Amino acid sequence: MTAALVMFVVMIGLIVLGFDVALSMIGASAIYVLITYLTEGQNLSSILPQLMGDGINAELLFAVPLFVLMGNLMHTSGITETLMRALLKGLHRLPGPLGYVNVLANIVMSGMSGSAIADAAATSTILVRPMVRTGYDPAEAGALTAAAATIGPITPPSIPFVLIGGLAGVSIGQLFVAGILPGVLVALILIMWVGFRARNLPKVKVEEIFPRRTGPVLSAIQLSFAILLPVVVVGSMVTGAATVTESAAIGCALAVIGLLTVFNVRDWKATYRALVSSATSVGAILITVAASAPIGWILAREGIGNYVGDFLQMMAATPVLMWFVTVTALLILGLALEPIPLILILTPIIYPQLGGMGVDPVHFSVVMTLALMIGLISPPVGISLFTVSQASGVPLKPLLRASWPFVGLLGIGAYILALVPWISLWLPSLFF
Repeated sequence: MTAALVMFVVMIGLIVLGFDVALSMIGASAIYVLITYLTEGQNLSSILPQLMGDGINAELLFAVPLFVLMGNLMHTSGITETLMRALLKGLHRLPGPLGYVNVLANIVMSGMSGSAIADAAATSTILVRPMVRTGYDPAEAGALTAAAATIGPITPPSIPFVLIGGLAGVSIGQLFVAGILPGVLVALILIMWVGFRARNLPKVKVEEIFPRRTGPVLSAIQLSFAILLPVVVVGSMVTGAATVTESAAIGCALAVIGLLTVFNVRDWKATYRALVSSATSVGAILITVAASAPIGWILAREGIGNYVGDFLQMMAATPVLMWFVTVTALLILGLALEPIPLILILTPIIYPQLGGMGVDPVHFSVVMTLALMIGLISPPVGISLFTVSQASGVPLKPLLRASWPFVGLLGIGAYILALVPWISLWLPSLFF
């Protein structure tokens, strides 16, 4: 137990010093191996590379790079602006319509990337400056963009759900369907906030923000393609017509077809940047997956799961208190660490205990994902806030201050989602 405690202290210390999370986990694992050798005489050094290799040797992980590439190609094609123009056309009579467009566009875009950071970058590049021109405070516009981007990872296709499904043996198809209504819940919370904050802002004409670049027929075809793509990807999984990896490949192929035909993209440099960005993102995810494998093995070796299980079993006698403690703990963890490493570390510990607590793993997956994604907009880590700041030019310091109301709003959403299981489980009960 002492070696495991030292390992965690070293890992957190390296992260605080600015080391990459994956490298921090690898370094902490190495410290654990050294302490074990010095205190127990066991040489575990050969196990680390084997565990790391096994960690990324999973068939379901093939879907991750395909989903990432699909999202980046569709953003490059101009689909983001197409969606926003169509939404603004329907909402321009409302005061401050670009706030509503921001939230609703993220609902549709969530069906293409499954990445909050990618959606935040794409949306902030196009919308934040027009929002400021039409009366929004720059920091609040950026914070709203980052908050709306959290819809992506809790609606299909979701990269966190792919990782959870692979690690915990939960049906990814069920997880994808379970995330739809929670995504709508988050959107409704943000829309109500926009309605309150934008009630005195002016109306906006569509052509002032998005000058027409194509004819009405082509615009309609592009919009139809944007809506059809996520329907095909998710529908092929839900109906059983394709596996998760096959659905990701279908989505990627459709994205390429749309790029070359419907959207007729000729900016090959932008396409190249999308490919490079996809490769970089996938590399970061996979090295994190590999680095987390030894951490999970060490926690199992030290019996940490049993301690966590005993605590959760004790809390399970009062479900409201259990969910309050669980969600609060996840929100606090999200302040210090990124969602993907936390998912990789927590899943092997918590999921074996859920059956004895009477908690549905699909429901827990959705709650955990939303709670951890709030960390992306929570200071001091708040990676989505850094992304929005770089993409839109909004200074980071006021952006960090403006994010707190959205952290509170989404935190309330996480508690509601935890205490009302049917929000997550109703749709899966219909399809599965």
